[in-house]
Amino acid sequence: VSRTLHWFRWEAGMTWLSGFALLMLMYYIGGGSGLVDRDVCDIGVGAAVGIGIGVLIAGWLVYDLLMISPLGRNEKAFAVIAYLLIVAVTYGLTHVLNARAAYIHVGAVFGTIMVANVWMRILPAQRRMIAALNAGGKPDERLAAQAKLRSKQNTFMAVPVVFIMISNHYPGVTYGERYNWIILSLLILVGWVAAKFIRRA
Repeated sequence: VSRTLHWFRWEAGMTWLSGFALLMLMYYIGGGSGLVDRDVCDIGVGAAVGIGIGVLIAGWLVYDLLMISPLGRNEKAFAVIAYLLIVAVTYGLTHVLNARAAYIHVGAVFGTIMVANVWMRILPAQRRMIAALNAGGKPDERLAAQAKLRSKQNTFMAVPVVFIMISNHYPGVTYGERYNWIILSLLILVGWVAAKFIRRA
């Protein structure tokens, strides 16, 4: 079990690291080509990079704080609040960054939350439960519930990330549209519905 968890941890970590490396190569290095669109917002490259990295960090912190708050114990209420926050981030990014970059950064927020869930919440909880079993004790059911819920939410985030990646090949119906933030918000919602059916299958 420990070996499986070890590889699971590094699979998640390497996925995020490779994704962040691509984000740097595509948008942060080389003068921010593709990150800034003067027709959208007259913003400096440094500020745009700061917003890009800042939204990744803030996304995880806000999500985690909500999850450990009383709201995190009410799945439906959490989903509603989380979705409204995602729509706000989507609107904000599409009105500050290049639309394609905004879409990618929303996906990167999901990816960052997913890998942070694995490294900082799911696997540590599983390690403590395994240690309790090895010591002949009973695992903390709260840890099991927390790990299960975050794992479930990772599934719900994974499908919209796939949709966002695909959407980058169809600018005419996604980020290239005038109301691109609404389209992305709907894609995320459709992704959540699809993830729900995938979990049932």
